[in-house]
Amino acid sequence: MGFFAYQTISKNTTNKINASPAGVALTPAQGRSGYTDIEGNPVQLQNYLGTILVVNSWASWSPQSAQELQKLAAVAQEYDQETVTVLAINRAEPKNTAQAYLASIAVADSVVLILDPQDNYYSSVGGFAMPETLFYDAQGNVVQHTRGALDDTKIKKFIEEARAAAED
Repeated sequence: MGFFAYQTISKNTTNKINASPAGVALTPAQGRSGYTDIEGNPVQLQNYLGTILVVNSWASWSPQSAQELQKLAAVAQEYDQETVTVLAINRAEPKNTAQAYLASIAVADSVVLILDPQDNYYSSVGGFAMPETLFYDAQGNVVQHTRGALDDTKIKKFIEEARAAAED
């Protein structure tokens, strides 16, 4: 009886997170291409649900993206990657363009670098500025949606808000 109850609760929790704003935004729509890592390997971003997520949209043509990615990488190193995940999703640029740009700015591996060939994520969150960053709590709810560059203090503040929301 206990195992059945655990399975039911676990399944309901998973379904709830998958239907959350983060779950919806990170799951490509039917018939759309999915996400890949920076090497071009398929990635299921839904696997990151259940942690606090910081999701940044970036592109090589955005003048503020370089500093934003470097700040996010530095802040990410201060947190346990099992509880806080920083995803940096490129906006529909070819793999070689994204790779060359990242090599030129030396972003630490504390950030999960993602390619989004059809700009699924940015479209799904109603993006209209660059860079654009969303902070999700562990249940997948949006805690903060920012447009434009962030400083370290604000990034940490929004992560802590997401942590506090998860504890409520």
